[in-house]
Amino acid sequence: MSERGTQAAENASWRRFARLIAGVGAGALLFVVSFLVIADPYDTLPFSPDFDRAPATTNQRFSYPAIAMDPAFDSIVIGTSTTRLLEPAKLNASIGGRFANLSMNSGMPYEQAQILDLFLRHHPLPRTVIFGIDAVWCATRPSPQFTERPFPPWLYDDSRWNDVLHLLNFSSVEQAGRQVAQLLGLRQEKYGRDGYRNFLPPLREYDQEKARELIYGSQAPVLAPPEVPPAGGYGDFRQQLRFPDHEILAKAVTALPESTRKIFLIAPVHAISIAVPGSQAEAFWQECVSRIAAIGARAGNAHVFNFRIRSEITTDDLRYWDSLHYGTETADRVVSLIADGLAAGRSTDAAFEYQEVNP
Repeated sequence: MSERGTQAAENASWRRFARLIAGVGAGALLFVVSFLVIADPYDTLPFSPDFDRAPATTNQRFSYPAIAMDPAFDSIVIGTSTTRLLEPAKLNASIGGRFANLSMNSGMPYEQAQILDLFLRHHPLPRTVIFGIDAVWCATRPSPQFTERPFPPWLYDDSRWNDVLHLLNFSSVEQAGRQVAQLLGLRQEKYGRDGYRNFLPPLREYDQEKARELIYGSQAPVLAPPEVPPAGGYGDFRQQLRFPDHEILAKAVTALPESTRKIFLIAPVHAISIAVPGSQAEAFWQECVSRIAAIGARAGNAHVFNFRIRSEITTDDLRYWDSLHYGTETADRVVSLIADGLAAGRSTDAAFEYQEVNP
């Protein structure tokens, strides 16, 4: 064979090899895309099979958009881990509605507003929205939009068709594998269809000594004594305070119809995390809550439940796993007391302060 013929044969061989590689690559890509579309790890694709999917990923920011779009619900809880243990089924039975609890661990104000906005776009007339209020809403500087946990804006936009483009990565393939394992009953579901999960260890693992170490930093229960406020009070101090994230909250509340019942729940924490009576820190917290109540008053049909007070709930070490997180028994009692307060139109127990706020 001539040199020219040999070269032509080699070129043809390379072309066949290149076509083979391209074909294998295209086939592999088609397989991966098909797997992702069928598994639909975040349950948001409009053209995936209608399987009974539960949230698969451990990051609620990826798990909750599908629940927020689900027409099965008409009410929602947003907040941080301090409201995650409010069980939707018990809220449904106590105060009415079909609740999803979409509270996120360390949820920033921006992230909470995003999940509420997505819920509202798919449920324009929600029955009840519970805003979990804790220290994240009382920062005197703008909070960062996100934490170290990834946040997927593409799951919160108006287009579900572009989601497949964002699935072409190892993390989504991993989540798709988890979703398939859940569908086949090979993996325990992480969250319920309503977003709820008891994230605490089993009660049999509760260790009072360990809990007290986390609460107090020692085994000896110590609470600071009350302080004597200055003669002139803290009026000037309170007036000068600024809470920039309240703009996010006000925008979110204003977007709700007046018919929507708005509940601002200042969740209980252990008394060690509550400002000392008579202190400037207490005045700070009172001012933050007061301004949040004013936001509710401007919107109407709003109710404030303040459990962040010294009470049998917040001073009982056995109710807490650390200084912020109470157990399921306390969560159930909070739900029950909310129902009582709404029905009576007043505080019915020393464990909380209730205020109905209207224009």
